[in-house]
Amino acid sequence: MERRRVDLIDRARLGCRASPVRWLFSPTSEVDDVGRDFLLAQLLTTPLAALMGSFCALTVAIVAWWRSEEPVYWLFIGLEVTLALGRVIEWQSRSRSARSHKAYVPAIDRSVLLSALWCALQGLLAFTIISSGDLVLSVLSATLIMAVIGPICARNYAAPRFAFLLVLLCDLPFVAGTIMSREPWLLVVLPITPPFLLGAMQIIMTFHRAMLQTLAAQAHARHLAEHDWLTGILNRQGMDQALSRIVPDADRQMALISIDLDGFKEVNDRFGHGAGDVLLTQVAHRLRDELRNQDLLARMGGDEFMAVVRGLAPDQIGPLADRLIAAVSRHSCEIEQGVTARVGASIGFACLPEDASTTVELRLRADEALYAAKGAGKGVGRRFGKHVAAASPLRRSAL
Repeated sequence: MERRRVDLIDRARLGCRASPVRWLFSPTSEVDDVGRDFLLAQLLTTPLAALMGSFCALTVAIVAWWRSEEPVYWLFIGLEVTLALGRVIEWQSRSRSARSHKAYVPAIDRSVLLSALWCALQGLLAFTIISSGDLVLSVLSATLIMAVIGPICARNYAAPRFAFLLVLLCDLPFVAGTIMSREPWLLVVLPITPPFLLGAMQIIMTFHRAMLQTLAAQAHARHLAEHDWLTGILNRQGMDQALSRIVPDADRQMALISIDLDGFKEVNDRFGHGAGDVLLTQVAHRLRDELRNQDLLARMGGDEFMAVVRGLAPDQIGPLADRLIAAVSRHSCEIEQGVTARVGASIGFACLPEDASTTVELRLRADEALYAAKGAGKGVGRRFGKHVAAASPLRRSAL
């Protein structure tokens, strides 16, 4: 089995559906689903950096106990070890799942919960140390807080609201501890805290905006690569990509509809390729109007189109195919001022899971049904079936 590089995660998801939680992890501007998944995946990177932070915090807690002999620091030591082990277990579990399942998309919920708990623990440790009045331990604690805030900003900028929450969990208890220490000079921390937090947020947003600009450029390039330049719908590559992301499910119905125009070559030969382009654009718009927003439509090349429809029973696909044929052939297309042309359409379709078990097989059988439809006189729709398989030129040539 091919081993996946789990340190190169490019997709992740948020399992929790609570609106406040989802708000914490939403980007500050609009991105597509691919970009959103990529941003969430960035919250699962650099596990080693998180463990190094735990090592530094554990060192400070041990020194604090050694110097003060206060039993409360044993609690901090125990919690630090527990959270570090939790991070390791969570990371190993995610790694095993990624290696075992090619389509695995990890959830960030446990990882970000551990991050929030760890930051809260650092804040409580800082509060306890600073409020004790021990100068040496106070310097160590302040150094630790400043040291962990930088990696927090760098590791979590993909979700800036969550990153700033982590900064607050670390810093605000530290500030409260300076007030409780009864050391007047430590109150200088109060006026410098707002500029410090503003600077931290500025760093987070700078990285976040740079990432959003990169994702926008990638999304534009991906759109150009996966969409037909003429009609604006998906092209062959875009449909292939969409089908590759669909995992067949026996409980979910899906139909693949292959569409071929009748009479298009004659229009192209008579009026030229420019007129043919205008006709293809109008046909694509008519097909799109008959489909739902969640349905997929692609121009596979030339005058061939393909649609993927999910959530409809097989007996509903036949009437849909008839509507698509009527939408193409019912009215003439105006290809230039005062000049019209009419084309028809033949359709073949197959349904999953009734006619096939994979999307590849579904596609082949929809093509076989299309050949049968064209052989039956064109302008008709055919579903894959035994009579189609027996008459299909595709199937006969394979024997």
